[in-house]
Amino acid sequence: MSKIKFTVLLLGSLLIGNANLQAAAKTSKHVSTERKTEAEVVEKEPAPAIETTDDDKLVTQRELQGLNSEVALLRDQLTRQLDRNIANSARSLTISGILQNRYTGVTSSNVPQASNGFSFGSAAVVSFSGALKKDYDEGRNLTYVFSLNGAIAPYNVQPNDVYLQYSIFQSLDPEKSTLNFVFGQQKKPFGLEPQVGEDKTPAANTAIFAGGSGLNLAARDFGIQFKGDFFPAYDAGYNYRVPFIEYAVGLYNGSGANATDTNKSKDVVARIALNAPVDYSSDFRGLTFGSSIYTGKKDLALNNGGTLITGGGGSASRVRYGQDISYVSSPIGFTAEYAVGRDESALSGTTIANAVKSTTESRGYTLTLFYQWGEQFLKLARNEDRLDDWWPKTYQPFIRIDHWDPNTAISGNETSIVTYGFNLFFAQTTKLQLNYNVSNIRATNTKANQFIAQFQFGF
Repeated sequence: MSKIKFTVLLLGSLLIGNANLQAAAKTSKHVSTERKTEAEVVEKEPAPAIETTDDDKLVTQRELQGLNSEVALLRDQLTRQLDRNIANSARSLTISGILQNRYTGVTSSNVPQASNGFSFGSAAVVSFSGALKKDYDEGRNLTYVFSLNGAIAPYNVQPNDVYLQYSIFQSLDPEKSTLNFVFGQQKKPFGLEPQVGEDKTPAANTAIFAGGSGLNLAARDFGIQFKGDFFPAYDAGYNYRVPFIEYAVGLYNGSGANATDTNKSKDVVARIALNAPVDYSSDFRGLTFGSSIYTGKKDLALNNGGTLITGGGGSASRVRYGQDISYVSSPIGFTAEYAVGRDESALSGTTIANAVKSTTESRGYTLTLFYQWGEQFLKLARNEDRLDDWWPKTYQPFIRIDHWDPNTAISGNETSIVTYGFNLFFAQTTKLQLNYNVSNIRATNTKANQFIAQFQFGF
């Protein structure tokens, strides 16, 4: 036995003996002082003889110092390797992204074949998100999102989502209501498809009324938003939470993404949605009715003898109304959405004061029917493997009807698109989209057939 082992044994024996002596001393207070304790009369036995073997070897001080030097050298090498190869952040940081590569082929009588080719989709997004303040007691967290999109023509990188979010109410108890405050550039709370991110739309192209050629409701804007819910129903077995009432109210510049405000007025957007307050196994799970409104003002444009004059204190109102219903379930589901826009403008006049205003009303609707099968939509299947490696694969054929009328006062200028689509999911954020669009543009008497193959992958 080595000296180190013997020393440890000896210290342990002394500590045990000291504890016994202290216990005996406390007991002796209640007996006569002439009585001696048992510990005092017991003679100490001699320590047993220590036997040593060839396996027990002493470590010299030089060997110990050499071992410490080797450990310090390995620690320094590992630290340098981590510093060179791993990005560090002072706070929690999550990096994610969505990329879309597509091929588009168009056949039409008056659309040139040059429009065929390879390109990005609507998303080439890299996102950074994290927590600036983590509340472990009630979940009143302060989080941030910053993303860049490089798929916006002419393919230069621009800010996408840039906002802070604070949980005003607690967010840890799923059976209680929530309220969040969002500040920055974000999606506006209007409708269904305008709020959905580029990676979650069923079709490769956005619905006409939501895009730039329609009411431009899917565009981001800079402002503030309060969003929350009431009366949540919670199914603990499937960790499924659905509030009966969801609401959102936002105040925005109205000038669009990555642009400063162009006037003194602000645009107001509000939405309320009623969900079926049922558990996970109910047939009505995923049924939602929604209503949205958008109101704001823009600078009045005056056409004075062919000269367009903007500003001068005048303004024109713009209002949008929307209704939607959705049943997002498995295996059958649908989404239907209807939107109306009313925009004021000045046709003629010499000054802003005597300008003659006109109102243009536009309407659009979209209906999507889908059927899906595959087990990745079940909670048990999701928990079997990593989030991005679900199987078996999910197949989702769908058909979508998209209609847009830019001016209801003029007949014969509508655009209708019927999309026959098929989505093949390889993972939660990775899918192959095949779309065949049959378009009828009555304003130009054009009937075009378009094929889109888009591969979307996320990380």
